[in-house]
Amino acid sequence: MLVSGGTSPCGSLNPKKTSFQEEDLCLYFGKFRVKMDDSKETNTSSPGSSSNVSPPKPQQQQQSEAYCYPKHEIGFGNSHSAPVPLYSQDIWRGQSDNAAGEYLGSNNLNGQVLARNGNPRLDAYAGFQSHEMAEKSGMYSNDNWYQSSRTLNDMGNQSSFGNDSLLGSSYIAQTAMTQSGSQHLLASLLTKDPVVTNIIFEGVFDFLFEVMNDSNGHHVFAKLILSCSDNQLFLIVSKIAWNARLLIKISVSRYGSKSVQRLIKVLEKSPLIDIVIVALSSGFEELMTNRSGSFIILKCLNLLDNEKNQKLYEAAVNLCIPLAQNEKGCIYLNEFITNSKAPYRETLMNVISSKSKFLSQHPSGNFVLQHILGLHNPIYSEYICLELRDLYIQLSLQKGGSHVVEKCLNSSGMVHVVSVLLKYEKLCQVARDQYGNYVIQTALKATKRANSPLHQMLISKLLQNRNELVFGFGRKVLGLIDNGIPLE
Repeated sequence: MLVSGGTSPCGSLNPKKTSFQEEDLCLYFGKFRVKMDDSKETNTSSPGSSSNVSPPKPQQQQQSEAYCYPKHEIGFGNSHSAPVPLYSQDIWRGQSDNAAGEYLGSNNLNGQVLARNGNPRLDAYAGFQSHEMAEKSGMYSNDNWYQSSRTLNDMGNQSSFGNDSLLGSSYIAQTAMTQSGSQHLLASLLTKDPVVTNIIFEGVFDFLFEVMNDSNGHHVFAKLILSCSDNQLFLIVSKIAWNARLLIKISVSRYGSKSVQRLIKVLEKSPLIDIVIVALSSGFEELMTNRSGSFIILKCLNLLDNEKNQKLYEAAVNLCIPLAQNEKGCIYLNEFITNSKAPYRETLMNVISSKSKFLSQHPSGNFVLQHILGLHNPIYSEYICLELRDLYIQLSLQKGGSHVVEKCLNSSGMVHVVSVLLKYEKLCQVARDQYGNYVIQTALKATKRANSPLHQMLISKLLQNRNELVFGFGRKVLGLIDNGIPLE
């Protein structure tokens, strides 16, 4: 069998061959004319006769005929320099197994073992299915099929895997995870050809989480889901729901988080988003103690309504106290509270306020309490200030607690704090403390800003023991009083 150039897609074939063979050959070689060598059939002379026997062609001439086209136009790309092996006709007629029992495709010109994909269209294209199966699957019903096949073939020729790669699912997934391969797949998806989209979908589906979590693959995934049909999106979401543990695992990585956020955006108005939210809520604590994972939760809060985010809100209410005690979780919990919507926001604030005594003395929890006080909700500010009324002196002498007391002084519950300070007999000791002096300074500024009678009472209390303030950090308080307290 020799390959020669031609203008017709199927070329002019030997009339002695069946149309079945012609179509199969044309399916693989596309625009190239395929000529069958009939020397064996035309030779009818008796053994030993040399009248009808043509002299064998030199090996060099056979190579030149086989390579009458540039290297990249013959079969699959990255071909070896050796001539393409020639197989008997039955390799085109049906399917066979090699000696090792491995499945061989009809277009396996390099003797490569190919993997089954389970996709009739993709298998027919790769040579796994017979001509009848390809026709039954509707491969020939799409006028753009040959163009689509050439697009993917060219993509494979330019990938970095070469002949050592396997065609099929793993091949496309591996291609998606290389820089050049992902670019070719993205270009193929831009054609919006449903056949191409289906082939790429089938190619990456078995390796969905790996592609989503790859620095190159996540770009392909983001473009693919924009081209997927509703049924394909359902398959993706179903796989995610079935493997929620894997979803959480990739969500706490940089590229996996981006892929999940893109999926949420695509499913924003789809009922399938409910399945994704349930899967995410199962790993809420892990997501909320990770920067990349928290981005996914915030994406849901900003895009979806309360009804769709219900599972996330319920998880937040149940886990807000453990998160507040986490070094990173307390930061991301504050962001969650800021972006949450009523009535769940109020529910969260109520649960956290009820644990004010504990959180105010916790090295991480005090940040969450400060954040709620900073939101200036009068109901919960008052709630927190009343909860802490027995701890103000103790908190004023602590690094984190002193910040909480300052927040209380700048809230609507200021009067509760100042009242406690005025009743404390050793107020100057608080003023001389490395943390307490900031509390006293804040109290002086807050009472003056509010034009409260408590301001003058506080100054009088401090000046009763003026001599004690000239030492240590007390000098800052005394200087503030002597130089005039600003209104800021």
